[in-house]
Amino acid sequence: MDQNSKDSLMVWAGTILGATGGWWGATRLAARYAVPLGTWGVLGGGVIGAIAGAALTKMIVGDQGAIPQFEEGEL
Repeated sequence: MDQNSKDSLMVWAGTILGATGGWWGATRLAARYAVPLGTWGVLGGGVIGAIAGAALTKMIVGDQGAIPQFEEGEL
């Protein structure tokens, strides 16, 4: 698998985790303050989380020093 494919998979994973975190965070925040968000509020939280997750993951993947690169014989 080439490096481009690995980077793309990492960005997709960050997007999915961000969407899950946004959905969960919006639900918890609404429950904490007893504010009914409805379906659109929860979906909005998921979309905002997905965008944030993708942006942060892409920033981390783009930084060459953030993720250590191991060669085949090092592990």
